Amino acid sequence: MGEGGSIPFMDILSEKFPHCQFIVTGILGPNTNAHGPNEFLHIPYTKKFIACLVQIVSQAAAAAAQK
Repeated sequence: MGEGGSIPFMDILSEKFPHCQFIVTGILGPNTNAHGPNEFLHIPYTKKFIACLVQIVSQAAAAAAQK
């Protein structure tokens, strides 16, 4: 069975830190083949993904600072 290590690891983290929020994601762009012999990272898609992630974290930090 092809199971990555992230899923069991996140279960351990959520048990250890029950009040934390986690973002678990993988980056797949056009024509990518995850875990395949021709796996690669699509750089333009990755840049867009990182911009979205920065926005999410920034908004979460701003909301936490207002509390």
